[in-house]
Amino acid sequence: MKDQMAVDGLFEVVRAHNAEPAHASNRFILICRKGRLFGADPRGRVYMGELKAPPKKAPRRTSLRGTYRIPLRRKSPRPPPVKPSFAVPISGEIDPFALFQNTTVHVGGKEINIEIRYLGPLPKQ
Repeated sequence: MKDQMAVDGLFEVVRAHNAEPAHASNRFILICRKGRLFGADPRGRVYMGELKAPPKKAPRRTSLRGTYRIPLRRKSPRPPPVKPSFAVPISGEIDPFALFQNTTVHVGGKEINIEIRYLGPLPKQ
């Protein structure tokens, strides 16, 4: 998994739109450390997942698998559920060594075009 370590870092993920720049609330930060993904956006949604390295002879694409945890809005006078959120699966393929890329991911069965930009390395532990 030596190659997997090369993707450790801080990333910005933005939903890709044709002409207009993304608003700050449509961006989120994603941290990748040792193939594990963690992130959050300004709306309180949390992203967790992992990158699976391809076999050594495969093309330079890596499988992205994870969940997108969306907090429930509390507008009811009833007590909140035990887990006040729900999880949506995320999957796709990315080039883990690209500094910037456009790709399509599947979020809860829908195809979403995103831009991923490498922002820099993580501090050493």
